[in-house]
Amino acid sequence: MTIEKEAKSALQQTDRKKAIAALVQLLQSDDVPVHICWQVEKSLVKIGTGNEMAIAALVQLLQSNHVDDYTRRQVASSLGKIDPGNEKAIAALVQLLQSNHVDDYTLERAASSLEKIIRDNNHRFALVKALRGYWRLNEDCYDVIWKCSQNMPYPDFYQAWHQHNFATRTMQSLKKILFTRII
Repeated sequence: MTIEKEAKSALQQTDRKKAIAALVQLLQSDDVPVHICWQVEKSLVKIGTGNEMAIAALVQLLQSNHVDDYTRRQVASSLGKIDPGNEKAIAALVQLLQSNHVDDYTLERAASSLEKIIRDNNHRFALVKALRGYWRLNEDCYDVIWKCSQNMPYPDFYQAWHQHNFATRTMQSLKKILFTRII
């Protein structure tokens, strides 16, 4: 059976779980043409909302060295639609933002998707902490950090942004206190 026929067969499945499993298996194949990969990715977003297997397949595709920038962009957008608040999707998009091997358009899509799926202060805290020291911050990354800062208490934002400095100052203060008591 050709790849195209496998894709059509997977999409014609009436059982959603079987269809997702077939699409994921198709994505994991080494010889899938790019245009089929795009169709599979779009289909996973439509039928795989909240499905961990679909999300894992998209994350794997996002992190693959064998996809082009356009496909990576599309997958980043899809992760912003498939399951808001999903930890794996958030981690993969943050990792993509920190990558040195993607173009600015892909970074823009990843940042936009993060804005859509981050739901709570723990996610915001982790995102600000991850991006604060990243040297390649662009306007899109700053926009995500700005939106996070607007939706979290200032002390939390301050701690996420200055955590390394805060810990260093605390350790230095403790050393001074202990050193003075010893002398």
